[in-house]
Amino acid sequence: MIKSDARRAMRFCGGRTVASLMIISLAYLCISLTETVLLFIFSGAESLYYDFYSLYDPSPEVIAITSGAAVVWLFIMPALLLGYTKLHLSFAEGNDESISVLFDVFSSFKKFFGSVVFSVALILRYVFVFALAILPGGAFLWFAEEYIKPLNRTLEILKIMAVFIAVTVTVLCIFLGIIFIQRWSLAAYYRVLGNGVFKSFSLSAKATKGLYTRIISFKCSFIGWGILSFFVLPLLWAIPYYSLSNAIFAKYLMEKYERSLAETPEISFGEITFEETDSPQEH
Repeated sequence: MIKSDARRAMRFCGGRTVASLMIISLAYLCISLTETVLLFIFSGAESLYYDFYSLYDPSPEVIAITSGAAVVWLFIMPALLLGYTKLHLSFAEGNDESISVLFDVFSSFKKFFGSVVFSVALILRYVFVFALAILPGGAFLWFAEEYIKPLNRTLEILKIMAVFIAVTVTVLCIFLGIIFIQRWSLAAYYRVLGNGVFKSFSLSAKATKGLYTRIISFKCSFIGWGILSFFVLPLLWAIPYYSLSNAIFAKYLMEKYERSLAETPEISFGEITFEETDSPQEH
């Protein structure tokens, strides 16, 4: 039903979703192209491979240019992505918004600064979760490399088994981490509705409680479109379609959470709080 609603909505707002996607892609390409040109000018031909070159020879020019590009990216892309989220959420709510919503975050310093803080907080959460996910397998692999020396065939087999176990544990923990981070899948939508940065994460965690696997299965249902997105034309349809479907799904989950709160109102008498239930005699 959500995908059907998204396809119907694409008939009326498809052009604006594609245009907003192209604006974001153009901004990203401009930042990347500027970084590449500056690296080529100040670091020479080897800068074409600067990702590997900078690991072995982190010259001041390379550090300054890559750091500057990262800062520019941080100050531009999060604001555009939040505007992209707000545009699709407005379409999901049935509003006929213009593409100018994409730049809404730039309308005030408070919104702009909040978008940067929100993006940094989200990235740190993801990094923390996946760092914990690779920690058990990484520690086991380090132990195997450090203390299991392949001096004979038995130890060689034991080391191979230890590496296999470490890789298996790492893959399993990463999969669990992917499921866990779905608790923040609604944070951007709550943020564009005007909630504070940390309140957005809190509301998202509450609204998605117990629904992580359902959210994962919904996102995985777009794998076919992701494969087709290797080609340009399906990509221009698949990403807006996926974004609009996610916005409609987010709207459904947020409304479901709001209804659950309305079903259990609280009645306060001074410092004593009672929760209404179907059996008031129990109180």
